[in-house]
Parts: sequence; structure tokens; C-alpha cells
Amino acid sequence: MTVKDSRKNILIVEDDGIQQIIMKRLASRLGLNVLGIAASGNEAVRIARSLPQLDLIMMDVRLGDEVDGIEAMKKIRKVSNSVKVIYVTGNTEPETRNRAVQTNYEAFLEKPVTEEQLKHAVSAAFTAA
Repeated sequence: MTVKDSRKNILIVEDDGIQQIIMKRLASRLGLNVLGIAASGNEAVRIARSLPQLDLIMMDVRLGDEVDGIEAMKKIRKVSNSVKVIYVTGNTEPETRNRAVQTNYEAFLEKPVTEEQLKHAVSAAFTAA
């Protein structure tokens, strides 16, 4: 099964408007179905909880409110262990990665992410399932 065949439903969590556009374009080229885009951690939690058909979250770590991407994922995990998460962030310090491990992520990609990197991470996330 290729990524395009699967039509996975995703949520993009990114507070930068330009990055939102880039991530949405990348996701579309990979055949992913973007159900929503959230700009803050609180918004991500609210949207994720309202979308039972959500398969994957592409999550930035640094967001524009008091809830960062890792904290948002911890809250989302309380209601869904099945949703996959791929962090796409410029914040790749070891401390950040160690915090992210608690959310059982599929991939931790550093910005700027390429289409090939994202394709590999998405494929790996759903083949390991």
C-alpha cells in the first residue's frame, strides 16, 4: 500500500502561516487528506478531540500559545492512543526530543522538511502499524 492509496486523514498543527501552506502542499502531494489546520496547542487539542477519523497529526513543537506541541500531544493521547504523530519542528534540542518521547511519536523531523523525508516518515508510520 502506498501513501497515496491510503488517503489518511491528517491535522496540521503549525503557528506560522507560510509553514501551514508548505505543510498543506506537501501533504496534498503525498495524497493525504487535510481535515484541519491548527495554529495553537489548545486549538490542536480541541480539533483532534472532535475528529474521531483522524489518522495523523503533523505537529510543530513551538506554538503561539502557552501549550506547546508536546503538551498538546500529551492531552490528545489521553483520549486517543491510535492517532500517529510526526513532529515537524525547528526545535531539535535533546531536551525537546526527550520530552517528545513521552508522546510515542512516529518521527521527529527538522525544518525545513523535504517531501521525501515526509513521505518516508508517513509510510513508516503506517507500515509499522
